[in-house]
Amino acid sequence: MTNYDIIVVGGGPIGSTYAYKMAKLGYDVALFDMKNRIGQPLQCAGLVSTNIDDTKNLPREFISNEVRGANLISPNKTTIHVEKDNTVAYVLDRVLYDKYLFDRAINAGVDAHIGTMVDDVDINNTTLRIGNAYHRAKLIAVACGPNSKTSKKMNPNLDEDSFMAIQYTIQTDNPSTEFVDVSVREELLPGFLWKIPVSSNQSRIGLFTKNSYGGATKLLDNELSLNDEIIQKHYGIIPRFNINKKIVQNNTILLGDTASQVKPTTGGGIISGFNCTEIAKNNSNKMLESGDNSYLENYEREYHERYDEEFRTQHNVQNIMENMTEDDFNYMFNQLNEYDVDKIISEYGDMDNQIPLLKQLIKTGIIFKLLPKIGVRRLKNIWKSL
Repeated sequence: MTNYDIIVVGGGPIGSTYAYKMAKLGYDVALFDMKNRIGQPLQCAGLVSTNIDDTKNLPREFISNEVRGANLISPNKTTIHVEKDNTVAYVLDRVLYDKYLFDRAINAGVDAHIGTMVDDVDINNTTLRIGNAYHRAKLIAVACGPNSKTSKKMNPNLDEDSFMAIQYTIQTDNPSTEFVDVSVREELLPGFLWKIPVSSNQSRIGLFTKNSYGGATKLLDNELSLNDEIIQKHYGIIPRFNINKKIVQNNTILLGDTASQVKPTTGGGIISGFNCTEIAKNNSNKMLESGDNSYLENYEREYHERYDEEFRTQHNVQNIMENMTEDDFNYMFNQLNEYDVDKIISEYGDMDNQIPLLKQLIKTGIIFKLLPKIGVRRLKNIWKSL
């Protein structure tokens, strides 16, 4: 049996970052990932807000493009154009970026094993089984994505809902590289379609949905123009946020998508995941120094203190979207355009922190113009979560 201070399961950006941080503190860290190539296949849209700069975790060489706004498009093509003077989001080369984060962990001294399937995490004994081999640690961190067996062990009675995501990288002509297109389709709700410009002649077009793979693929194919050439196809799973999910048990913790630390309205989780690695690092260090695993419970509590208000509000918005029709969206977009909501979104909109925008829509009274489609009860749910 091999012994470590910390074992990390999952070599994606969150697992690699946590492993790196703990190794930098001087701990003996092992990292296991089932993939043979880190970062491949791509399983992310690769769009992240400039708030990632605050994490000090992104070298600029992995930024493929910078955008400063979006076109929000209703089913009948009514468009709300949102833009800011400065860059609001980066389009990342996620394959190279993920590999950089993994290699950084190795260079910090992490004992990394790729192409290695973890068969079981023994939460009671803080032990990992791989085939007939066992590895023991003082702490295990699981960051292997939404389909984690360990997460299901911790949450046996919780319905761990998820969305399917499909994305194509396409060769296409982009008249502008500064704006992302976000389109609503009733078949996808509460998901949506996106088109993200990577360069003047390349884009990522994708969607996420609860519905069937076949129907979603057909819808995505219909969004392609005659001259668009598919370079790559990518598929993945996005976890659905669940505030009741337990992420600590004994000396085992969950991180990132495995902990459903994702924005409910978009499924994005890299910034929240990085922030949670910092919370986990601080409390893991205290736990290992003192031998008191109550510090791991502090990790769970501090995560909820930081994100519950925002994620609960986004979750209520997501529930409203899920029950709307295309006619509802067409009505709402027309109302929002009539009251120049594009200017409000441009000033108060933030990909990661959506509460300030919702508060402004309430303050100006614009949100009450949408009552015929939102409904009083649903509006009260949003109000209570602010």
